[in-house]
Amino acid sequence: MGSCGTTCGIIKEREREVRAAWAIASDARQRRGALPAAHVVSYDALVALAAKLEELLPVRVRVRLGDAGDCDALYVLAGLGRSPLVDIQDGNAPASPRETREIYIRIAVSPFGRFVALQEVRFQGSPGDEALHIVEEPEAGVVDRRLQHIVKGTQGALRKAKLVVLDLATLLAPAPDGASLHGDNATDEPPTLWSLLFEEASPMSVRASSISYRSVSPSKDGMLAQPDTR
Repeated sequence: MGSCGTTCGIIKEREREVRAAWAIASDARQRRGALPAAHVVSYDALVALAAKLEELLPVRVRVRLGDAGDCDALYVLAGLGRSPLVDIQDGNAPASPRETREIYIRIAVSPFGRFVALQEVRFQGSPGDEALHIVEEPEAGVVDRRLQHIVKGTQGALRKAKLVVLDLATLLAPAPDGASLHGDNATDEPPTLWSLLFEEASPMSVRASSISYRSVSPSKDGMLAQPDTR
C-alpha cells in the first residue's frame, strides 16, 4: 500500500490541532465566569508580531485589545494608505468627510490558548454632515484572491510565533461526538470553539461607528482598543 504523502501528514496535524483546541476549550468553558488573569498571548507579543508583519509585508498592522472576556486582534491593512479607518475608529486619527473603502485581514487571538483565526474584514467609510460613518463587515474567512500573498506571509509569521491557525468553519462547527458540552445561553445554541476560545459574539457581527469630524474620540458601537492593564 502506498503512502499518502504530505497531504496525509497535514491532515493529521490539523486533526491534532483541533483535538488540542477542544481539550483547552473544555477547560476554558469552566473559566468563562472568571476571566483569565492574563491572556496566553501577551500584549507585548502582539505588538512584536505586528512589527514583524509590517517588516515582511506591504501592510499596516494595528493591535486592538478586546473588551473584558473578548479576544484581542490584529488588523492587517492590505496597503500603506494614510490614516487607516481603524485608526480613525479607535480615535488615533481625525475623521474627515471622505468616502473610503479598505480591506483588512483580522487575526483574532484566543485569550485561552495559542490559537488564531484569519478573517477578511471590509471597512466602508461614508461621510455625513457632522460625522464619518464607518461600517465594519466581516467575511466568512478570506475570500478576496488578491490577499493570497498577504495571507501566506501572515501564516508563515504566525507559525514562527508558534501560533496555531484554525479556520472559521472549524471554529464554528458544533462540538464533536463525546464532548460534554451543552448549550447554556439564551438561545440554547451549542457552544463552539469560537464561543469557548475566542468570544461569545459571532465573528460575522457587523459593527458600526460614527466619528465626529470635531474630535478624535470615537462614539461608536463596536470594539475599542483599551490601554493594556494585563
